Formats: sequence, C-alpha cells, structure tokens
Amino acid sequence: MRKINLILILSCFLIGFSLIVPLLFWIKDYFISINSPINSTVLSEFASFQGLIIAFWGLIINAILVFLAYKAFKNFDVKKQFHNKQLEIVSELATSISSLEISNMMYEMTPSPSGKEHQIITGFTFSFFEIGLGFNYSKFDLICVRGNNIENTFPFLKFKNHPLLPKSISNELKKLYRPLQYSFSVSKEDLKTRSYVLLYHDKKVDSDDLSAGWTYAFYKNPSDFNKDVASLRKSIIEWYKEYGADNLNI
Repeated sequence: MRKINLILILSCFLIGFSLIVPLLFWIKDYFISINSPINSTVLSEFASFQGLIIAFWGLIINAILVFLAYKAFKNFDVKKQFHNKQLEIVSELATSISSLEISNMMYEMTPSPSGKEHQIITGFTFSFFEIGLGFNYSKFDLICVRGNNIENTFPFLKFKNHPLLPKSISNELKKLYRPLQYSFSVSKEDLKTRSYVLLYHDKKVDSDDLSAGWTYAFYKNPSDFNKDVASLRKSIIEWYKEYGADNLNI
C-alpha cells in the first residue's frame, strides 16, 4: 500500500511540474501584463504543447490504472480462494461440534433424611452446545472427563491450530483445551464426597491405554465451562454473519 501511495504522489508531482514549468516560461517570455497584446501564434503553440503533455500523462495514468486494476484482480482472486477455504474449515468445525453427542453424568451431593450426604446421579446425552449451554454447572465443584487426551472427548479441538481457522475462533477453542496428560488423575475416593460432572461420549479407545478409564479434572470452576462454550458459539456465529450467513442451526 505504501509503495502504491508513493507512486501516486510521485506521478502527481511530475504531472504538476510538467504543466506548470512551460506556463511559467510562457508568462516570463511572452506575457508582460494583463493589458499587453498576446501573440496568437505563440499562444497556439503553447496550447498545442500543453495538449501534448496532457495527452502524454493521460496515457501514463491509464497504463498505471490498468496495472493497478490487474493487481487488484489478482489479489481479489487470491482472497476469494482463501475465504472459500476458510469457509470450508469453519463449516467443517461447526459440523463436527454440532454432530458431537456428549453425555453429562451429574453427581450431586444431597442430604439424606438421616442427615448424611449422599450422591444423586442424573445424566443426559445431547449435542455439545446443548450440554454446554443447557445446564447450570455452577453448583458443582468440578467438571471431569475420562482419559488424559482431551481430544478423545472433544475431537473438534484438533482444529485449534489449523492455519486457516480464524484467530477469533481458534482462541475460543484454546480456552477449552486442557493438556491433561501432564495432570494427575482424580482419585475415586475423592470424587465420592464431591459434587461433580463427568463429560464423556461413546468412543472406542485404545485398549492398551491404561489411562483411558481414568478421570481427570477438566474445569475446576464449572461455571467457566458454560461461559467458554457460549463464547465459542458466539464467535462462530459472528464470523458467519460477517460473510452474510444468518439463522444458523448451532
């Protein structure tokens, strides 16, 4: 952009210079005062010379405009291809999220008639956004997942580092990503006395993976999970809206 601006400024300077200098010479040599007679032959020659300069610069300007139009067309084509590819990636991500069925087993500590607390278990299976937005997890102490690879539970997180994924959406995916392989699993004894949510979906895992059945802490502040899922959904919808796509079913 700076290079184009420099070319335009330099061209305007040269055009102005080539028109003003002959005029100054004509005034100096032939134009004495406002009342002095003007030699029509000299004036005609001056006008013809100025017309030649104007025609020359008109040709140069047209050539510059054609060049800029060609560059703009090439850039437009590249940008169009890029946006089409980006649209494919975002659509693939949105489809992966919307088609993913997640179960939430909710273990809630509740007082019994005898005064002792015991766990009441309820569970549902819905799409990811329904599980993430349809329940209030603030009353729980912890959200857990099975296995130490978070992408086994949420496969769409593999898109987080895709080079064509819009940065705004990538940042939201990274909020959900947890490198659980560097964490300690939560003991079953500890979970027996806590209100927690276990998120999982039916997926075959490697039978040689000893950690596949282990439970890992996913969100230590469960209400943040609601916020991050809502923020992810909003970022996808807003990105689509920028390209004229409304009324999305996600």
